[in-house]
Amino acid sequence: MTLCKIPKVTVTTWSVKNVVLAGPTYRKYYERGLSLMKEGQVASIVGQPGMGKTTILKKLEESSKEWIKPIFLDMANKDDLSSEFWTKINETEIRKDSLIRLEGRKKELGYTFWKKLFGVKFWDHVERMCGKVDDVDMRLFCMQYPKNYDGMISLIKDLKEINKVGLLIDEVRETHLPVIHRVINAGLGVPVIMAIPTDSFSRISDLALRRRIEESRISLDDGVTEEDVKEIVETYCGELGDLLLPMINLLWKGKELPSISSILQFLRSESEKAERECGESIECMKNYVEKSMALKNPEEETREMEKRVREALSLLSQEFSIKYIHPRGKRVVDSNGKSVLASLFFLTEDGAYIGTVKLSKDGELPDKADVESILTVNTVEHDKKDYKVLGKLVITNANVNGTNFVTMSTIEVLRIVDGDVDILAEKLKERLRESNLIGKTSANEASNET
Repeated sequence: MTLCKIPKVTVTTWSVKNVVLAGPTYRKYYERGLSLMKEGQVASIVGQPGMGKTTILKKLEESSKEWIKPIFLDMANKDDLSSEFWTKINETEIRKDSLIRLEGRKKELGYTFWKKLFGVKFWDHVERMCGKVDDVDMRLFCMQYPKNYDGMISLIKDLKEINKVGLLIDEVRETHLPVIHRVINAGLGVPVIMAIPTDSFSRISDLALRRRIEESRISLDDGVTEEDVKEIVETYCGELGDLLLPMINLLWKGKELPSISSILQFLRSESEKAERECGESIECMKNYVEKSMALKNPEEETREMEKRVREALSLLSQEFSIKYIHPRGKRVVDSNGKSVLASLFFLTEDGAYIGTVKLSKDGELPDKADVESILTVNTVEHDKKDYKVLGKLVITNANVNGTNFVTMSTIEVLRIVDGDVDILAEKLKERLRESNLIGKTSANEASNET
């Protein structure tokens, strides 16, 4: 039993069979690509490596075989399109198909009863006719096309006379495009669907070619949604997908898992860890995943979070005119004269901010009395000077609401404690903006300039 059924190679290659296509965006783009193929159009699938370009291309190849002969070309680490084309041509299969059609022309081709009687095979007889009879079926049987660009064009034209043909070209670089453009302009009338990495697409300098590709561009860079990620996780991890999804979403939104391939690699890694720990016990795997996304030692993690908050405030100091960040907790007095420890204290040009970090294992806010006291503090003394408290921050993963609370998921807490300060900085920035700190700072600066 495995937690997630992830292939060892998470990037789809030309040889992969039975492609899994998950996510509404991918199905939409696949359907669009299929429609363009049926119309005989040119289309480009553009995206960063690992975003699913090849997956869509392979799915198009699989599903179109009933009504077209798709020729899949993988241009990764290859320079010449026609050389790759000829490696994907099954000459024996083409010759056998042609011979079946030529069976109805035996008399025309001079294959008489006597030849059959004397043991001359029809295949051998037709081979001797190569170069003497010139029509589509004979050319396809003889397969005497030069193995270059011109021969490729001639073969495609002849194949098209018998069946619909389509070109699916993967890993297209800007160096391949001039030849592909020639193929498109050769009057073949066959669909050409190509997958192009974003950086290669951005380097296309030929305006006519760029315009042609843009006409039916399918872009994966901005199209993948949270719903796609959810379905992908559920498709590969089944009932355990719900447990893993919050962490995957966080890492995906933070660009730590920037591609579908990286998401699958992460899922496989977590799956293997759980399997090593639990063997085949599904309940053990569930518990392992849940524990991996829970606080281990709230007191220690709270201290680490306080350090990360100070680091984040330091990153925001210029933007919000923060002139001093206290390196440790500070004693303050609430409105009832009670002394309470505020673990966070910093000064701006306009006044003071205090706060506390309260991390929970069960969703309940710890030390509610202390939190309530901190929220009533109006002034704070520092270096023998009193400062008006402009704002209070309670940083927590508990299930609470309110303008003073900076809330986050336990997974986000674990990421921050582990060193991902950017998540925290964004949340603090949002809270400080809600306090109109930017407006106050800007007004002071404008006043000083006057």
